[in-house]
Amino acid sequence: MKTSRLFLVVLSFVGAALPAMSLAAEGVLKKATYCHALAEDQSPKDTAEFFNQEDTIFLSIQLKGRPKSGEVAAKFMIQDRVFAEAKVDVATVNKGVVFSIGEDTFVGFDVKPNQPLPVGVGYQTVVTFDGKPLGQFPFRIAPPKEATVPSKLLRVTLAKGTDEDRKPVNETHDFGGEDKVFLVGTANLGLASWLEGTWSVNGKVDEGGTRSITMKENKENVPFSFSFIPAGGWPAGTHEVSLQLDGQEVAHEKFTVKVGAPMAGATKLDIDSSLLFRDDGKGEPGKEVKSFSTEDTAFHARWQLKKPALVKGVQFVWRLVEAEGEKAQVIATADVEAGVNDEIDSSLTTKNGLPPGKYEIDLVQDGKVLDSKAFEVK
Repeated sequence: MKTSRLFLVVLSFVGAALPAMSLAAEGVLKKATYCHALAEDQSPKDTAEFFNQEDTIFLSIQLKGRPKSGEVAAKFMIQDRVFAEAKVDVATVNKGVVFSIGEDTFVGFDVKPNQPLPVGVGYQTVVTFDGKPLGQFPFRIAPPKEATVPSKLLRVTLAKGTDEDRKPVNETHDFGGEDKVFLVGTANLGLASWLEGTWSVNGKVDEGGTRSITMKENKENVPFSFSFIPAGGWPAGTHEVSLQLDGQEVAHEKFTVKVGAPMAGATKLDIDSSLLFRDDGKGEPGKEVKSFSTEDTAFHARWQLKKPALVKGVQFVWRLVEAEGEKAQVIATADVEAGVNDEIDSSLTTKNGLPPGKYEIDLVQDGKVLDSKAFEVK
């Protein structure tokens, strides 16, 4: 959930049609039904009120009439993230069907998780027809039968720290720019329930602060805490933290920073120079060089800044520009961990070295190339 979770799924889709009339895009949907199985014509069997963590999720889409063309697409989502999607062309579904008034077209989708889905709400399937919305249909994942403790938030507060028992220390809603902010609380939590804290800086979610915990047992009065300080510190302003329990927001706390940290939000990089280094034999930069040899298997690059800055949203892209018998291509990319620095480094390790040719390393921030360093392998 990402937030911090990735789910691999196997998704299939089948369409079947009963004879019907053609129709306009508007008013196409007749019904969407979650179920535990699909009939041969993709109509629903055994309607589902919820799914278990390892169940296959079936969705039957009933369209009015028989569209002669169009594409039905389904995106299965957890919160705002797609974890499975598929499309089906109704023209292939309805091919050869005898025209008849008063019957409908069914399109079926199913999702088979490769690992148990998190329990709770926050799930939905977004269905479109030729790119136009047909609807958003929520579903939920039920706790396992072994979850004997009903999950419930008991208490939550903001503080500047916690003690050894995870109780809040210095409860407050006013913080300094260089303070770490703690969200501290207690809850009753059943097996497989999860808590997640999400932090917003001046109204914008900072993904670097999202953390979650998942219960491996049933337990009451569980102490918990989530803490965060953005790279560079807090800027002045009003910030927020949201707490979710099994996908549903159960707390939302605002706090104020009157005096921001000196480096907060200062993300413009003022580049002084860029350097290349041969490996020192221990995986670290060694001798400075202008080019590399075909015997080198590790390559190091460094950008020095004129002054310390908040390095955030930065990525290195290593590219092959020109080499005999090879196409120009991206060799590797590397994201830089956010933080305040006066220099930033990137390294590339290969198994057999690089072929002779021309190469470049791009320094990219928020999708924009800030600088490029060219080098040769001879």
